[in-house]
Amino acid sequence: MKSFIPIFTCMTLAAMVGCSQGKPGGEGTAQKQPMYGQADDTFNLSVPLMSSSLQQGAQTEATVGIKRATNFDEDVTLKFVDLPKGVTIEPANPTIKHGESAANIVFTAADDASLGDFKIKVTGHPAKGSDAQVEFKVSIAPKDSFTLSVSEVSPLKQGTSQDLSIGILRDKTFDQDVALNFSDLPSGVTLEPSAPVIKKGENTTKVTLKGSDDAALGDFHVKVTGHPTKGIDVAKDVQFIVVKK
Repeated sequence: MKSFIPIFTCMTLAAMVGCSQGKPGGEGTAQKQPMYGQADDTFNLSVPLMSSSLQQGAQTEATVGIKRATNFDEDVTLKFVDLPKGVTIEPANPTIKHGESAANIVFTAADDASLGDFKIKVTGHPAKGSDAQVEFKVSIAPKDSFTLSVSEVSPLKQGTSQDLSIGILRDKTFDQDVALNFSDLPSGVTLEPSAPVIKKGENTTKVTLKGSDDAALGDFHVKVTGHPTKGIDVAKDVQFIVVKK
């Protein structure tokens, strides 16, 4: 299940950091705009002034508000343009019904969503009159992940075994099980257990390398890959030598 990071509505943020408003829309926009307030028959969209933070592989809730001037009580359909790669919005085209003051939306970032700060163009289309526009700022951060460490491997003699410790350093809230896979093992060298797992809450696990009597001799590089329950794999190279017994 995706994780949710709640974002306060623009009305709540107004008391702390204010809201960001853009170009007004509606039939009244053709009239000369007053120095203060809004012209009749117009509306403004509002979004949080501060950027909404979202991690790769996560979801976050947000709100687009509407400020209606006198005589404006229409439905307004929202359209979002210039979404970062790997980011989607649900519902894709929400409608703020007449009598409503906001629309709730959910941003979802894929595991490989583009990183950085982005400005999403939000257009409000009324039943009649011109569109309103505002920019929604979104910041995409890397997902919580992990790194692997491997204990030093002494020369492995044919016909013997050696314990190996695999450690994990978890970032922030990363608490998933991580399955380990060893590839490119030399001929005659096996691993026990064959499919080790570093469980949630654990920081290390032990495996045993076993060399047969006729295990291949030489200097080898083995790749250890950590596969989390969800998210991106992390790999670590291990170098060891197999020598004669």
